[in-house]
Amino acid sequence: MKFKVGDRVKFAKSFIEHTGAVELGKVYKIIKTDGSFAPYKVENGEWFTTAEIQLAEYTYEDLKKSPIGTKITFENGEVLVKDDDGNYSNKKRWRDDSDLKELKDRINTLGKIIKIEEPTYTTVYEAKVEILDEAEKRYLRDVIRPFRDRVRSIEKFIFSTGRAKIGITVKNNDNYWYINLPPFKKDTMYKNMEEDKEYTLEELGL
Repeated sequence: MKFKVGDRVKFAKSFIEHTGAVELGKVYKIIKTDGSFAPYKVENGEWFTTAEIQLAEYTYEDLKKSPIGTKITFENGEVLVKDDDGNYSNKKRWRDDSDLKELKDRINTLGKIIKIEEPTYTTVYEAKVEILDEAEKRYLRDVIRPFRDRVRSIEKFIFSTGRAKIGITVKNNDNYWYINLPPFKKDTMYKNMEEDKEYTLEELGL
């Protein structure tokens, strides 16, 4: 099956090529897709194939952490919505967190809960924030100038030592080259770049 950005997935087995890259049984969210052999990128930065992942089931813990406005529909047509106090309620009844144990049992009993919907939000305004300052743009433009038409993405990586680096992924025929720029002290440069996020040249203003 095909997955989309936002899908919650887990891994059913270990993979030699990704040893240590994922925690088996843990749920990850897909944050990016592309048309490569391993088209699905999850939150820890690793890419996986369709055969390596499967949709994760919704759990009791997900219910507890769900946002305000989450709607639960039961088999009998009853609908409960999470309110500002964290209770699931409608005009006739309500349930607080201490009563979610019954909801957990009903989730685990086939057919009791038929749908769980988390609210979606439509952006009506968003200010554009420049990710790179002018000095950072000039430097990266100079670096990628000979091969800018083949740059797939630019990322920032942060090490546990407190150092960081910029990595550039370049397409070379059917393969990819990875260019690592010299490391620097974290939070001294490229402050507005998110860690492990793949940026396009357009997103960075390059």
